[in-house]
Amino acid sequence: MTIFNERPNKRASVGNGEAWAFFVTAAVVVLLLVGFAIVWTSAALAGRGQGGPVLWLLDRGTGGRWSGLATMWLVLLSSLLLAGLFAIGRTVRKALAGRQWTDPLASSMSTRADIAGLALDKVAEDTERLGAQAAGWGVRLGQAVLTSQWVASTYEWSQIWVMGTRAGKTRSVAVPHLTEHRGAAVTTSNKPDIVYLTRGPRSELGRCWIQDPQDIYGEGATWWWNPLTFVTSLARAEELASIWLASRTGGDIASSTDAYFEPMGRELLADLLMAAAVGEEPVTRVLEWLQFPDGKSGIPDPLEILRRHGLRASAQNVEAKIDAASDERSGIYGTARSAVGFLRNPAYLPWITRTGSNDDRPEFKPTDFVRTGQTLYMLSKEGAGSARAITGALTAATYAASEELAERSGGRVPTPIMFVLDEAANVCRWPELPGLYSHAGSKGIILEVILQSKRQAERAWGKEGFAMMWSAANIAVVGRGLNDADHLHDLTALIGDRQVRDGSVTVGRGHRSTSHHNRDEKILTEADLRALPTGRAVLFAAGHRPILLQLVDLAEREDAERIKASQAAFQRNGDVDRVDDVDDASNVVELSKRTAEKAG
Repeated sequence: MTIFNERPNKRASVGNGEAWAFFVTAAVVVLLLVGFAIVWTSAALAGRGQGGPVLWLLDRGTGGRWSGLATMWLVLLSSLLLAGLFAIGRTVRKALAGRQWTDPLASSMSTRADIAGLALDKVAEDTERLGAQAAGWGVRLGQAVLTSQWVASTYEWSQIWVMGTRAGKTRSVAVPHLTEHRGAAVTTSNKPDIVYLTRGPRSELGRCWIQDPQDIYGEGATWWWNPLTFVTSLARAEELASIWLASRTGGDIASSTDAYFEPMGRELLADLLMAAAVGEEPVTRVLEWLQFPDGKSGIPDPLEILRRHGLRASAQNVEAKIDAASDERSGIYGTARSAVGFLRNPAYLPWITRTGSNDDRPEFKPTDFVRTGQTLYMLSKEGAGSARAITGALTAATYAASEELAERSGGRVPTPIMFVLDEAANVCRWPELPGLYSHAGSKGIILEVILQSKRQAERAWGKEGFAMMWSAANIAVVGRGLNDADHLHDLTALIGDRQVRDGSVTVGRGHRSTSHHNRDEKILTEADLRALPTGRAVLFAAGHRPILLQLVDLAEREDAERIKASQAAFQRNGDVDRVDDVDDASNVVELSKRTAEKAG
């Protein structure tokens, strides 16, 4: 029976009206009984005997049962009662201060047993079983509205979050998950706030590598990574080619694919990447080979390199495309060139090539990184011409290094490695990602993709790709700001129905009768789910009923002060110091102190 209803599209039933009448009547009766009890107790404490207020009013003789002392007791007891009611009222008001219209529905979604299975102590037991305590005791997701308990994900579960803009993705999800994780972490974003909010706490665990080809944060190319170190086999070359082809357009991946030239161009690009890798050429050589299919003086011959290293099939494949008819060759080479267009941007090259023979910048090596507690930040804008081809490639390379470490460590990495891929559909077009969801968690590699909508994901990975990711994710969370009608319909079906009691009143001559019946209704309609308030989300965890979740902002968490200090130290503006490299916690503390002194 629902008593409080703040949804404008829901009308109170007869049953609700009767409930209100019952509670009002009960309150009046309780008030009268309490008043009588106070008066009776006051008289008893004053030594005037027992009786009742009516008798005392009638007894006006010298032996009356009321006195000044009784009045004093009455005032005292009434004051104590009012003070108690005031304290209770404040407590209730405080408890209800953050309540939303969704909260009464929490008990219809799940039970305390569902929540207990995801409680921190239960997840901690699982963490201990896995031997993953070095990373923490699980990934905290939020607080269950029904019980106010924290619920968490294990170090075997991959996650997918779908939340609209300004729904708390960064402050309630990405940032806390990075600052609370004690192992290696990889994160992507198209905004700088993920860096300045987490760089301080993450620096306590090791170096923070910030890849920022489009100058979103303003870090500068203080290190570099060679994409060809990922190409250790033809399969790896094909994966890298697929990433770069998927990254070249800002539109729908399905609509931008040519059924003939796409696979042929991918083949060509993969073979040329293989040639550059085995020939120890810079990655920019691939662009030159595609610009001059017939060769050019001063440019090594890719066919010769492939043959010299025993890759005759690849050499023949490239040669066949060079000798193809003019229109066919133009289409194949044009497709491959479109995938490496980012190599024409001079601002990107220092991030993926040495700047000269005297370049002493450190080289990022994924195989070394995954054995540390360091952090890799990758910032990129979306769309054609962006640096997301580099972002996607480095994400894939780091994941591959994580898998290799797991294989050499008995099937799981020693310390869980977390991939917090915010804005993944925009800045990390990695075609293989959906297929990894089914097995990454078992290796201790925690994938966490944060999206704005289902449609956004389908543009990046296709309908089948998103469906694969969604169905394989052990943790799926949806928050406010969703507008896709089909997706909302599917979600309301997953949340399910609840049984409500309706009443009807029949009034006739001299009589009035009420009847009741039960019916099923959606716990949340599509309109309700679309209008979820800020700070609320629905959690779908494998093997559990949906749980209404309260997202906890970083300002309300235990490490809020550390995050605040990090923001003060590293937010890039005219009021704070800038640093090009922060490798340890002492530098973070020192920079935070200088910033605080300047502000004071």
